[in-house]
Amino acid sequence: MKNYFYKIFFACFLTSTLYAQQQINTEFKTKTLQVFQNLDKNRVPHGILLDFGMEFTNLQAFNGTLTDSTYTNSQTMSDIYKTLLMCRVRSNVTTGFITPQEYATRWYSQRTQGVITLSGQYFKYNRFADNAYPNKLNYTNNKFSDKFVGSVWQNPYEEKQLFAMTTSIAKYKGFNFQVKLPSNLFLTNYPATVQNIQVDFSDGLGYRIVAQNQLINVNYTQANTYTWKYKITLTNGQTLLSHSKIDIEEGLKTRPFTPTNTTALTPQANATAVDLSAYAKTTITATTAYNGWLGSATVYVRYANGGNTITKPLIVAEGFDTGVILTPEQEAGDNNIDYFLRDINNSFSNLPIETNQYDIIYVDWNNGVDFIQRNAFVLEEVIKWVNQNKSGSLQNVVLGQSMGGLVARYALKDMENKGLNHDTRLYVSHDAPHLGANVPLSVQHSARHLRNMYVNTPIPLLLGEVVLPIIFNFADGVIGIINGNTNWTVDGQPLQENDYITPLTAFSIADTPASRQMQYNWVNRNHQLKNAIHDIWQQELSNLGYPSGYPAQGKPIRNIAIANGSECGVTQIDNGNIMSYIKDAGRNTFLSNYIGIMDAIYGTLLTNPLVVVTALFPGKSYWKIDFQSKYMTTLNENKNIYHGSIKYKKKIFWFIPVSITITEKNVNQPSGILPYDIYGGGNQKSPTDNVPLDNIVSNSFGFIPTASSLDIGKGTTVINDIDYRKPYVGALPPVLPKNSPFDNFVTHFDQFNPSNNNSRHISFNRRNGNWLRTELNTSIADEYSNCSAFCSNAQITGSTLLCTTGNYSVTNEATTSSWSISEGSSLVTMSVSGNQVTINQVNPSSSGYITLNANYSNSRCGSASVSKRIWVGRPDVQDQNIYGGYDNVPKNTQSTFSVTPVPGATQYNWTIYTNSNNCGCTTDSNGLTICPSGTVFPKFSSNNSTSFTTTSTSASVNWGNCVGTYTVNCVAKNACGTDGIYYKVVDVFSSTGGGGGSNPCEGELLVYPNPINRNGGSGDVSVNIVYPGDPCDDDINSLRTSSTNQNQITIYDFYGNKVYTNQFSTDEFSLKGIDLKRGHYILNVFTSKGFTKKEIIVVE
Repeated sequence: MKNYFYKIFFACFLTSTLYAQQQINTEFKTKTLQVFQNLDKNRVPHGILLDFGMEFTNLQAFNGTLTDSTYTNSQTMSDIYKTLLMCRVRSNVTTGFITPQEYATRWYSQRTQGVITLSGQYFKYNRFADNAYPNKLNYTNNKFSDKFVGSVWQNPYEEKQLFAMTTSIAKYKGFNFQVKLPSNLFLTNYPATVQNIQVDFSDGLGYRIVAQNQLINVNYTQANTYTWKYKITLTNGQTLLSHSKIDIEEGLKTRPFTPTNTTALTPQANATAVDLSAYAKTTITATTAYNGWLGSATVYVRYANGGNTITKPLIVAEGFDTGVILTPEQEAGDNNIDYFLRDINNSFSNLPIETNQYDIIYVDWNNGVDFIQRNAFVLEEVIKWVNQNKSGSLQNVVLGQSMGGLVARYALKDMENKGLNHDTRLYVSHDAPHLGANVPLSVQHSARHLRNMYVNTPIPLLLGEVVLPIIFNFADGVIGIINGNTNWTVDGQPLQENDYITPLTAFSIADTPASRQMQYNWVNRNHQLKNAIHDIWQQELSNLGYPSGYPAQGKPIRNIAIANGSECGVTQIDNGNIMSYIKDAGRNTFLSNYIGIMDAIYGTLLTNPLVVVTALFPGKSYWKIDFQSKYMTTLNENKNIYHGSIKYKKKIFWFIPVSITITEKNVNQPSGILPYDIYGGGNQKSPTDNVPLDNIVSNSFGFIPTASSLDIGKGTTVINDIDYRKPYVGALPPVLPKNSPFDNFVTHFDQFNPSNNNSRHISFNRRNGNWLRTELNTSIADEYSNCSAFCSNAQITGSTLLCTTGNYSVTNEATTSSWSISEGSSLVTMSVSGNQVTINQVNPSSSGYITLNANYSNSRCGSASVSKRIWVGRPDVQDQNIYGGYDNVPKNTQSTFSVTPVPGATQYNWTIYTNSNNCGCTTDSNGLTICPSGTVFPKFSSNNSTSFTTTSTSASVNWGNCVGTYTVNCVAKNACGTDGIYYKVVDVFSSTGGGGGSNPCEGELLVYPNPINRNGGSGDVSVNIVYPGDPCDDDINSLRTSSTNQNQITIYDFYGNKVYTNQFSTDEFSLKGIDLKRGHYILNVFTSKGFTKKEIIVVE
């Protein structure tokens, strides 16, 4: 059934996907053929010319000798084969060639559990000899042609040989396995010249002949990195060598499960190794189909201390497991019971003491990327199997890790809905994505971009065009894991192909059913966000709810959760790039390794049918690569999150340079999409330790947000950016409607790490391990965790202002504490009482800052150091100035004043006083001031009053229409008292030509010319003070405030600076030759009769 589906799949893929949906640009083929069109291709001895094609790897390096740069892997084989295909110069060169898709199909279809599949290539090919041009080749008008001396053809070609072999995988868990070289995976254009193939597995047996299609046993006694050497012997006696490396790890040691197994494991608490011989296993298949298909799982059992039957079950549902795609040779895939127990044993917690008392039933999905519902039906069958095989009356505990947490939730609730008894008392969700999981959009765009790049080969193969993906690993086939997906609809309409990856288009882990269901955001091959599958799943999950057990029978279920996000609400570290590769590279398997890293961790790789082709010329090849996937850190930031470009450079005989941009793409952050990359939660990182490339940068990112692992809002309440950034504390659970449905939960806190960053996804550690132990052991009181007072943002409780005395404290969770004052210790005295301290002011007239320090700790949360800066006493003015505004302002204008912030001040009291005014106001017999109708006095613009109190250090004044002299005053204040800053006197004058004041006896000020022409005029200004006659003559002396014999002249600029002063003894005079810059000025005249007159003059 499986092989049948593969054949159907790839046949459809070749016909519909590669051709019907691709837009193939033939520019590469056209230009390459133009360059070589005058060359007689029949004279190329083997029909393969290295200079003819695009080089994906350094073909000449694999010449049969071993060097450190020629270790092979499945990607190397892919790149070698793509290069050979590109270098074919004649369509009849078919021996040893198949389509790349057929190569992938053959390799994957023969990968099976317990067998490592080999593939090899032996080819003869040609290249231009170093002295070919100009001695043996013509090059005219950008075209090569054959050269003849007389009638003798000059052979420009030299012969080369290539030999490479490798394994389908680079790591295997297990010391005993078999190796196979299928005959259809050894490709050669000269099969008759191959006498035999031998392999030295570094197992002490030396070279062994490997017959094609025959299984050969390989055994090791210890874990190590082994070098496999391959040797091909030709019929002429020549031998060629190749080599690869493989990591061998200790694998699972198992035996078939029987209900009466007597072999039991006696584990040690905190052990670093586990006796794997205790694992019994069996395969369980669901009895309920999902979309017509039944799921299955391999169940591994580790009995508790001294036991030989299941009596105290801890059922563990594993998470997302890509083994079915990436390592079908490997038993148990990516995750297994061994890793689970080792993680617990290395947690530095007391959890192993408890788990050793449980029979561990580890559920390992046979398809760990399948629909969550389908594996949930498998888990239901496992639970029924456990209940049938256990002895005693102890109820089950079900723990689901990551995706397994969703599977377990679904299975338990579905069993209740069906009336089935799951007999479970505790459901543990371990960093499960109840709201969704995050694969960074920038990484998804990068993967789509890389996998969407195809190039057309110059020469057809087998009567058809050949389209080569620039990034494609022939060992990674596409498998029939997506079953029955055509039933999915949105609003009654079937999902379109771009919305859902069907079996004919699936190339990526990110496109598998479970991945699509869990991802918040999924990018399709057209770089569009398509989240319908996730939305459908989330709706189903929220409608389903949580298991409640059987309360009527006295058997309720307790639902609890472990979140690997920080209890302190710490966000992920922004390292700039989540992943990047920037390099000028020679002929390497550059992008292939880069794409492989992302495939293993992010599950985002695909080879979908978009084509990017370019014109290339023969010669020496170089690549310039720049790929950067950045974090999304802020909502709606609209920054660039992905940049990717590849430039291909080639030199023809080292003197004809060609530089071509194969592809370049930039993607900006979409609006309205939450920046999940940065949210606190279980994080993920791609390892690069064993990658044969430098310059690759890989950093951790937020994978499962804490809010998702705790199901904040239960999927029925929209949660926002603020909710995702909040700290979540088990002892202080959030309230409705954004509460968590779990009865108890724990988040990450490391008492030895002050920064308390987020922890690795589904990791066990001291904190959550000890917490889980109290939940597993019914005789230990449940723990409700709370170390929030020990976070880096913890504070001393108490006021920042101390008037006479004040009390300050730290958390009551502290068992030890110490206090000190590091600033202003002379201002106060201190009385300590455990976690509290009383501070007293020494001198009420003294003010200043003190810094109060506290160090506290307890055995569970570690230690913390906090400080608080406190102001003691009333404010202390340092700068006695009011800034801004002018000393002289026209009426009906506004001024803004400010003061320097005053230490200790919490408020500023601003006041306007009237010194004198001249707007016709009188005082009646009752002492009330009566002013003419329409009179407006200066007031603050903020409250239309002559005084107001504010926390701001600035105030704006509307001066009104009442000419006069006013004072603006500011006083700094706090709860302890006040301290005056200063005042500012301001004269308000009339801006009209008649001068200021409404009293006609003051006279009139005439100024001309106004405006003053600075360039065309003389620069002189005439001033005439005209006084009225009777009846003002009798009152003139009583009106003036002072009298002089001189008219005093002052000109101010609008910044209050004096720019001109003079005095005159007459009432009519000229200001001669004044040199003023263009602008507005205030002419101020203090008359000989004691009046002040003002006029605005303009200099043009």
